[in-house]
Amino acid sequence: MDFFSFAYAALIAISLLGVDAIVHAGTVVTEVVVAPQINKLNTPSVDTATLQSEFDGQLNAIATMPSLSAPAIIRSSNENGVAISLAKAVNVEPLARALQSEFVADPDSARLALFVEGGEVRGLVTGRSRKGLDFREVVIPNKDEHLVDFVRRCAVVGGSRLAPHRTALYLLAKHAGDGDFQAAVDLAERSKAMLAPTPLSADRALFDNLIGIVRLFRNDPKAARQSFDAAIAADPTSAVPALNAAFTDIQLDDYRKAADRMRQLVEVTPPRNAVLLSTAYTTWAAARLGMRDPAGAERLLKQALEVYPDSSTAYALWADTKKATGDQAGAEALHQKALAATGTFENYPEIATLYFQLAWQDGAPIRRSTFDNPEIASFH
Repeated sequence: MDFFSFAYAALIAISLLGVDAIVHAGTVVTEVVVAPQINKLNTPSVDTATLQSEFDGQLNAIATMPSLSAPAIIRSSNENGVAISLAKAVNVEPLARALQSEFVADPDSARLALFVEGGEVRGLVTGRSRKGLDFREVVIPNKDEHLVDFVRRCAVVGGSRLAPHRTALYLLAKHAGDGDFQAAVDLAERSKAMLAPTPLSADRALFDNLIGIVRLFRNDPKAARQSFDAAIAADPTSAVPALNAAFTDIQLDDYRKAADRMRQLVEVTPPRNAVLLSTAYTTWAAARLGMRDPAGAERLLKQALEVYPDSSTAYALWADTKKATGDQAGAEALHQKALAATGTFENYPEIATLYFQLAWQDGAPIRRSTFDNPEIASFH
């Protein structure tokens, strides 16, 4: 390659650093290293590439679960961007990496080093968030825990440091069946304690909202409403805790309060997200049903389905509305539509109606929804 061709290729490689920064925004760079002694303790042995894949896969499960936040992109540390790959080809990789380090924000990173101490496997999870916060934690295997399962658990530890709210949501969804939410609550409380004690905090609102949902799982709607109201106070711009607070109002037979909350949300600050706006209309409709206004509820449910036509929750509540007016044939037809919509129904783990039915009848207990997202139900 002549000098001008070399210089031109190098210039292009370095100029692409900014493109890589945009393309890989929200990326988590990962690495797994394994001490040679590990394979002596595990029969059959597992190669490093497999463990890297399991580590990445667990982080990816956290990153890509349905959520209102954008997912991260997981890639191993040996995967270079376009700029570094081109720079490497023309032998200017050290210069490109130096410029990248100086002028381009580093992505999140998580590294797992498996080593042996006292004849036992240990995992050293380290990394750095793009906020500049370093972390380091030694993880000890549980009794009879397989190496692959241990690596996945180490990935959850890394996720809890890089994206604590999203990891807490993952743990909430993972344990929706068995009810073991202690890890999710502990992560939420620890993360809240690290936040600045300012009156407004969008991050604190996220964790208060999650704790409120756990309290619903624990059959404590009054405490749940307190958590949701705290989340509203911390972030008045978020529709999520308002939806969940109205859900608890209905659960506590305070239908007027729920209707007022949803009217305020829909008419003053309507969510741009179609699922959230549809949920607002549906929750408002449940409040109208509780107030013995099936005609008003039906009008609101029509609006909910105009906004988001695939809501099983809205169809199911509309079926209840038909039952309340004695229209059994109409109720059955809408029930069938609710079942048909389950294949495309979308909701988010931040929203109570993903997990629970809207209880518009006085004194009704908290009941689990029959329309969970398939992605949530598939977690193990």
